[in-house]
Amino acid sequence: MDCTHDLRNSSFLLVDDHTLFRTGLKLVLQDCIGLTQIHEAGSIMEALEKHAGQRFDLILLDVQLPGLNGLDGAKVLVEHFPDARILVVSGSSEQAGIQAARVPGVSGFVAKSAHPSEIEAAIRNCLNGVRHFPEQPTQLAGADGKSSLTPRQRDVLDQLALGHSNKLIARELGVAENTVRVHVAAILDYLGVDNRLEAVLEAQRLGLVRSPS
Repeated sequence: MDCTHDLRNSSFLLVDDHTLFRTGLKLVLQDCIGLTQIHEAGSIMEALEKHAGQRFDLILLDVQLPGLNGLDGAKVLVEHFPDARILVVSGSSEQAGIQAARVPGVSGFVAKSAHPSEIEAAIRNCLNGVRHFPEQPTQLAGADGKSSLTPRQRDVLDQLALGHSNKLIARELGVAENTVRVHVAAILDYLGVDNRLEAVLEAQRLGLVRSPS
């Protein structure tokens, strides 16, 4: 579908408690569509306190937030920002997408690990009034029954376990460095950790990567 909404002049609000992911997604949005009006908040309450009275075209909302979670918070955001469409951007499993589709006011769902072009497509659809929810599972369940990382996230995690930098990972996998940042943020979110070292240790504990011999 052709986009009838002027993305470059749109105003976005990004609600996510991971600074790394917010930074990565902002870079992706700036690179892909030249978007400059991107505001941020780390929680639903911060969004209401910092941006009360502002008008947004789209709110990109994480599910796992401190305090009021994203799906419950979506109902609050709809009341305070009635002109904004809401796109849930989460590192959780496809189940979060199914849940998001049932929340009034939520226009779409996309995984944090999605390719920038898929994120852009989700944004365009939502702004044009087209609901955007995955019909097929977007995550890969591991043999241990606990893992729901995508194949690309697995690749990035393997590279992290080798101690590689984002620049080296990007070169090894043939992707943009900004894309690697977004994947790393999604991995940290999924594993519930704050940094790369903790991610590797937790991944080793879960058997997602091999422990050093």
